Order: sequence, then structure tokens, then C-alpha cells
Amino acid sequence: MGNNNKILLGLLVLLTLFCKAQEIKILNIPQGPVVKSPQTNDMERFGNVPVSLNTGNISYDINLFSYGNIYNENGLDIDIKYYGTGFMPSKQSNYVGLDWSLYFGGSISREVRGVADDLASDWPFTPSNNLLGYLEGVRICNKLNTDIYNQNYSMFPIGNGGKGIKCGAYSYELEPDKFNFNFMGVSGYFFIGNNQKPIIISDTPNLEIDISGLESKQYTSKIDINRCKTKLTTITITDGRGIKYYFGGEYDNLEVSYNLLQDSPQLDSPFTITSWNLYKIEYPNSKVLEIKYLPSNMKLSERSFCNGGTGNLVGSVQEPFLLMFDQHHITRHYIQESNYNYNTSTGHTVFWDGTIYWGNGSHVSSGATNSFSATKKSMPGSIVLDGKEIVKFKFERFDQYLGYTIPSLKLKTITFYDNAGKSVKEVELNYYRHKNYFFLDKIKLFRKEPLSQDFLQEYSFDYYNKDNLPVENIGTTDYWGYWNNKPKPRPIPNFTVNRNTGEFTFTGNTWDANPDLCSVTLLKSIVYPTKGKSEFVYEPQKYSEKLDRNYASQFKNVLVQSEDIVGGGRISKIFNYSNDGTQVGTQEYKYISNYNPNSLNTKSSGILSNYYRNYIYHRNQNGYSTTENVEVYSDNLIETTMNSSPVLYSEVTEIENNKGYTKYYFTDFKTHPDSQIFKEVDNNVDPTTFAPANIGNINLPYRSNNYKRSKLYKQEFYDQNFVKLKTSTTEFTDIAETIPGNYVTHVTDRLRTKYFFKQLGGSFVPKKNQSEDIFPTSNSKTITEMFYEGNNHLNLTKEKIIYPEGDVLEKKYQYAGDLRHGNQPQQNVGPYPFLSFMLLKNMSGIPIVTTNYKNNIFQNRIQSLYEYNSTTTLVLPKRSLLYYENETFAPPANGFGVTELPSANERFNEVIYDLYDPKGNLQQYTTKAGVSTTIIWGYNQTQPIAKIEGAKLSDITQSLITTIVNASNDDEADPSKEGALITALDNFRKNSGLFNYQITTYTYDPLIGVTSITPPSGIREVYVYDAANRLKEIRQDSKTGNLVKEFKYNYKN
Repeated sequence: MGNNNKILLGLLVLLTLFCKAQEIKILNIPQGPVVKSPQTNDMERFGNVPVSLNTGNISYDINLFSYGNIYNENGLDIDIKYYGTGFMPSKQSNYVGLDWSLYFGGSISREVRGVADDLASDWPFTPSNNLLGYLEGVRICNKLNTDIYNQNYSMFPIGNGGKGIKCGAYSYELEPDKFNFNFMGVSGYFFIGNNQKPIIISDTPNLEIDISGLESKQYTSKIDINRCKTKLTTITITDGRGIKYYFGGEYDNLEVSYNLLQDSPQLDSPFTITSWNLYKIEYPNSKVLEIKYLPSNMKLSERSFCNGGTGNLVGSVQEPFLLMFDQHHITRHYIQESNYNYNTSTGHTVFWDGTIYWGNGSHVSSGATNSFSATKKSMPGSIVLDGKEIVKFKFERFDQYLGYTIPSLKLKTITFYDNAGKSVKEVELNYYRHKNYFFLDKIKLFRKEPLSQDFLQEYSFDYYNKDNLPVENIGTTDYWGYWNNKPKPRPIPNFTVNRNTGEFTFTGNTWDANPDLCSVTLLKSIVYPTKGKSEFVYEPQKYSEKLDRNYASQFKNVLVQSEDIVGGGRISKIFNYSNDGTQVGTQEYKYISNYNPNSLNTKSSGILSNYYRNYIYHRNQNGYSTTENVEVYSDNLIETTMNSSPVLYSEVTEIENNKGYTKYYFTDFKTHPDSQIFKEVDNNVDPTTFAPANIGNINLPYRSNNYKRSKLYKQEFYDQNFVKLKTSTTEFTDIAETIPGNYVTHVTDRLRTKYFFKQLGGSFVPKKNQSEDIFPTSNSKTITEMFYEGNNHLNLTKEKIIYPEGDVLEKKYQYAGDLRHGNQPQQNVGPYPFLSFMLLKNMSGIPIVTTNYKNNIFQNRIQSLYEYNSTTTLVLPKRSLLYYENETFAPPANGFGVTELPSANERFNEVIYDLYDPKGNLQQYTTKAGVSTTIIWGYNQTQPIAKIEGAKLSDITQSLITTIVNASNDDEADPSKEGALITALDNFRKNSGLFNYQITTYTYDPLIGVTSITPPSGIREVYVYDAANRLKEIRQDSKTGNLVKEFKYNYKN
């Protein structure tokens, strides 16, 4: 490490200055890390950090099961995902193994900023001088974002910052927490606005977030017997298709962190909710999916366990409640020292080697605090669809390893059921345990008959150095919390600091990353069900630039040149083998800027992007004296390394089988630095001056543009001779941050200054893609432009493609918000009353009209008209139209600015959707030729079993329908009755009353797929699946009939 200045990740800082007996703070002391479970950390990591090439880490996932089409091609996937960065002794194993996570729903997690947003109480003796949580403040203070930014509020405390808002008897903080969400392919984060409206940062448009059910007064007095149990608290998100997601609610659905050794005042939080887990989904077609979590089984006598005491859960909490926890031993080391005899003639350096040397004296002042943090987890118990259990999770108990540790639960089996409650698949997970580290060893998949070897599929995994690991909290870690196996003479590294500039240098190497340990515990190999294999080789994470705040940058964020390594490993090579051991492919990765195989350039494209500083030196001077101060805080548990990646790479080259090169370029801090725009207000509380100059900026929370970074913006393809063949470049734009009022004002203070920041909403999306094929004599270029010009939504409104030949094709999209011309349904004329109902259900991301142009000449228009059913409350398609005439009309002027609407004339009808059942299943439609088609739904109204072309539903005798529907229901309950269903369907097809109609019939294996299709010709196609429920073959008439088509699958790393 030498004499390079280092940014230290995860080390917490406080500087406390005394001036005229008044306490002035640059940073507030946190109570300690708010520890989240491994599952939540990984959900945050996958939601906020693009994985694989940009981070240099392997992201590998296995789909365990997919549950069909619940609504509009939206289903449920159960996946298990691996993402490892390196070995951190303080990181505990998840309930599916170290660095593995189970994906079955989603969650909203929280980063507490200041005090928790829900830190408030109904306790009548709450001290009036406490700064309470942000959420209660925004609910009772009734202020707008602009009011706070323009200081139009009663400040508290008066002087010394005034960063709180006073409303009535109490005052509330103005620093909103950050809520991260990751569910069903949707990710991002939000802040609660000063006007209670969430400010959303996500690439998914049209999200509506409802916080009305979010409890703002979670805490009670220490004498309350229920003090350690949460109140009901819910967050609801509705996406642009009208699907509604519910998070949190009951205690079982929440992840909660407890600081067990705190002896806090009456109001200080006994716990912090760290995650609201997804527990229900309501679909527009009235289907409901519920996720049931394991019951916590908290006894009445255990509801006050968090009131302080020994700090160890063992003895305070008993099984089975004890099994819901992870417990962490947290050690904080610190130096807190002030020199009141400052003398400018005693040199420019302060240094520490176990003693602080000021130049005119020395002081020994260091110490340690120890605490235990416990995280109550939420683990899945079952998943229910429309009241029927379709997934069941079972866990296995493992004994504790050491006396202060606790037993744990690991997921053992997942069983999947069809709608009739019959098992269709089972997954078994096996683990390898070393000390208290659990490694996922095998995944076994069984179909239909649990634990039957006849249907066995198996994945097996191996890891580097899994048998030679230290115990938790051994202290031999680097600056980022990764294991370096270097004993340390003291828990805080030696350092020197320049008294004039505040620049610091760490001496010695016991805190440096150890390149020899970069691959410890990382995934070494995967053996696939085919017995093919992939092996992974790693190398140290390297960077050439780092994010810093130094004297030259006025202690604001700046990139500086600095080459070094951090702990953990990045993928270097992957070797792939067939089932007979033959090597069949290799992939190699280079993380080098401007990589060229013919160049000796080795400069890393990596940027050390996470900023934490473990040391502050500061002087304050007034008319009486000059005091210099040093404070350092170091925690053994570094949470930011667990839920993010220290190094991000701007350029990565992939070499495939030594035959070709692909370069990937990612946006980074250079292309999208953080916004450092804020408003400063001098509090004029004291004539004190501070040095080094601008030291108050050291940890200002600038608006992060992290969501704009790590985007793939360019790819270059080369042949084996490194001759460029093709490029693809994408430009991005933020379509949300320019919306007026789309921000929350965040207020904080440093020294004698108050700062006002605008935390803007954001949605960073592609606006232009240019793809260019390169030939020896000329190039061929295709340009695609995307436009987002809606007045009240963030949807794609136009797509323009310019082809190499010069033709220009355009598609223009209109949504409910573009067409609405009245608030009430009756104000929307003609066939448009449904628009109000769609918007009421937030179905604002569904295109209603698509208009096509070629070289600016109208070609055609495709339109869908919907209808609201007051009985089922469903909004369903009613007509599909196709225009070849640009026919429009002017609606009434109701103040919405809509001046032109498609005519929706019935002569343009392509299809009329005549009838639906109460579940929203289409039963009858009629084409523009006047031909009706009837669809019969079976398997308890979940699958179409017959399509009758030429017939209306009323043309078919009800008894005929009842016969095949009942037969399908019997097949669902007992798959051996599929033959009886096929016979019933054949009899239905042959019925003399249906002789003039074209009939196609279908059978299914519920939760897997269609098993047969019989078209009007009568030549049946039978669909055969493999043990992984993937389509294997299509055969004629039976499973042993003539082969029509065969499907092959290969496993990819």
C-alpha cells in the first residue's frame, strides 16, 4: 500500500468539536450498523448493481420452476441465484448457502439516513427536544417540497444547523430514508417526498407507490410489553399494467434489526425495520397470489427481549422463535482525541502508531465497544394462488457452532403442486458445512414422485478453500472487510496526516488486500445434469482510479489516479467441458482500458467507487483558542461491501475460444458524476473558523447518479485477428428528473452551515441506438431513436428506425393518459369511457393506439378499445381495430389538451371480443368477416380446452360443454385420467351438432404445459417433457408415435 492515500470502505467517522462549550458535529454518530440478512443484501445488490461484466463477478441462476401465465404473459418464476465477490468472515450464510439467494417474490429494503423515518411514538412522555422520524413530520406539517427548499418552515433547533422542522410540540428530521425495491423484474428506489408523494428512481415507468399504510409511529415506551414487535406496516406498488403488489404488513413478513446491547432513552428505536417483503399480488384479471412466510412464533414473554441486557439472544429468546434470527457480534474501535495546546511551530504532521503524536505532546486514547445485533428474517413457507397452495418450502435445523452463536434454518426442499394439490416437482438442496459457513453443495430436482431416482436431475458445486476458513470476527481482514489473513498489532491502522491539508497516509501493509486469497469461497466449478462441467478462475480486483474527497477538491467527490487492488476476486477465465471431460470452450476476460492484444497496456478500467473515510482531522479557532481534533471509527462489519461492489469496470473484453473478441463499455463516474448542486445557508451562530478549508464538505450527501452508471452503452465485435466487424452504441436520457416538482428536499447541517439538496426522481432509459456493420469497402448503419414525449407518463411514445437504404419507419404509441379528455367516464366521448377506469387502476403503460408511418407517410393504425365491467370490476379488451385511413375527430375541450382522437369507427373492426367469464377469460370473439369463435375453458377455468371456429357460445349445448369441462377437472385432480379427457374431447369433436364447425382441442399437465393439441384434421400432436419440465419432443398421436420435432438443451455458464 505504501504511502498512497486510501479511501477505506465501511469505516465510520465522527468529528466532534467544542467551541464555547457548544457541540458542533460534522458527522452524527450512528448507533451501529443496521444489519440486514444475506437475502436482503443480495436483493439490494441485484436491484441496484448490474452484475457480471461490469463488476467482474459471476452471476449464475437456475430456474427451479415457472408457473405459467397468470396474467397477460406474467407468471411466477422460482429461481436460485449465485453472486459471490469474495470471502468476508463477518458475512453469514443465507438460508440457501453462502452467496446464494432464493428469488420467489421480492422486497423493499431500507437504508436509514439520520434517524429512521418511522421513529415516532404515541407515548405521552416523549421528550419535546428529540428529533423524531421524517414520516410523521411530513404527515402533520403539511409542507411542500418547495416550502422546505425555500426555508418556509419553523426550524429546529434554532441555530447550529436548524435541520429539523418544528410542528406543534415536536420536531422532526428532514432527511428521508432511501427505500430500495426489487421484485418481479422491477427494481429501483424511492424517497418519501416532503408532500408525502414518493419520489421514484427506476427504469420501469408508471409505478405508483402508496405509503398510506406505512406506520409512522413504530415505537413505544420501554414499559410496553409489545415493544419488540412491529405494528402493522404496508407499502403498496402498482405497476403500469395495473398489477398491485403488497409489501410488509404483519411481523412475519418483515425483516427487523435489533441492537441488543443498547440502553436507550424512552424513544430511541429498539429495532429498525430493514425489509418489507412481498406478500400479495393482485392481478387485473382478479387472480391473487399470496406468499406466506414462516410464522415467527414469538411468545408473549419474548415481546420485550430487545430492551437491553446481555446482548446475546441465547437465553433471552427460545426456539422456535430463536431460529428466525441471524446474530452478529459487532466490534467498534475508535480514537477520540483533542489537542487544546495547538502550536503552529511544532510541525505539519500528526501521526498514530498506538499513540497520537501532535508534535508538542502525545496522547493515548483508543477503545472498543462490543455489541450484538440480531436480524429477524422472513423465510418463505408457501405460495398460494387463488386460495390453492402451489409451492411449499421446508427447512432443516442446524446446531450452533460456538457458544455465542445460534442454531439456524436452511432450506431443504421445495415442492410444487398443480391446482388440484398434486405434487408435480420437488427440489432438494444439500449443503456442505465448515464451522458456521454453509455452502450449497447440490441441487436435486425430482419430477412428480418426490425423491424418485427415476426423475433425478442434479447440479453440484465446488468452492475454493472451503475447508480452511477462520471463524467470524477474527480481525484479519482488509479495509473492505475481505479476509487477508494478516495479524494486526492494533485494530486501527497506523497513519500520518498533514495538519494543513487534512491529507492522510496509512503506513504498513497489514490492512492491504491479499491477492493470494482473492478466490477464497468463490464458486470453483459447476457440474450440470448432463455431467458437463464449468470451471472458474479468478484474479484480484484491480482499479486505476478511485473516488476521493481531498483538499484540492474542496473535500467534494472527485476521481483521482490511484492503482491498487481490493479484496475479493473477479472472473478471469471459464473452462467448459463435455460429459466425457473434453474441453469444449473457454472464455477469458480482460479489464483493461483500450485493450488491444497487440499492446502492452495494462491499465485497469476499474474505478473504486464506494466512498467511505475512516479518519478526520479538523481544527477550530476562535478568539480564545485553537483546538485540533482527530477521530477514527472502525467497525468489523462493513455492510456496504455486502450489498454492493467496491470496483466497477468501465471496459471489459471477452475472448471466446481465442477466436474472437467482444468489448463492452459501461457508463461510469466519469460520464455521470454525482450532482454537487446544493444551497448553503450560514447559521451565523459563532465566529469560529475551521480548517482545513471546506472540511465541512467531507461527507455531504450529494445527489447520487449511481442509477445512470453501469449501463452498457457500447459493444464492439472483432474477429480472431482483432479486426473490427461491428459496433453497437446506445445513448441514454433521464426522462423523469426534468418533471417539475419531482424532488424531495433533504436538509442537513455541517459546522455553522445548513445545506439544502434536491433529491430528484429519475428514469434513465435508451434514447438512441446505432448499429453499424463494418465491411472492407463500406459500412452499413441502422439507427433507432426512442422518444418519451407523454405529458403525464414516462412511456415510449415514438420509435423511429432509419435503415441503411434510407427508408424511415416510425411507430407512434398512445396510452390512456394521452387519450383521456375528461375526468369522469361519461366525459370521455364515444367508445372512450374506459380510459378513466384504466387510469384509476394505473393501467397507464398499456399502448391503446399504435400508428405506423413510412417516410413520414401514414401507413396504418392499430387500436384496442376496452370496456369496464361493473360486476367483475375488470377492464378488458372489447374491440381491436385496424385503419388504413388516417381518420380522427376532435373531442370536447375539457382542459386536458387532447385535440385529436382516432375515430374508432366500427367499420375498422378487426375483432370484437364478445364474451368473458367472471375470471376475465375470453369466451367468444368475432372477426370482421362475421365469423365467431368460441373458447371453452377447463381445468377449473385456468386453461382453454376447446376452440370452436364458426360457432357462438349460444350455439353449443351446455351439456356438451359441461362434459368436457368436468373431464378436464378430473384430469387436473388425477393426471392418469388424461386418456378419459381425450376421449371426451374426441366425442365432443364428433358430435353431430358441431359437424359444421372447425374444432381444435387441448390437454395440459397443469403447471408444466400443453400435452396435446388436436386440430380440425384430427391428427393429434403430443408434447413430451423432460425431467426439468422442458419441452423434449413433439410426437404424432401418442408419446411413442412418430417423432415430429425434437428439442435439445445445453447448459450455459
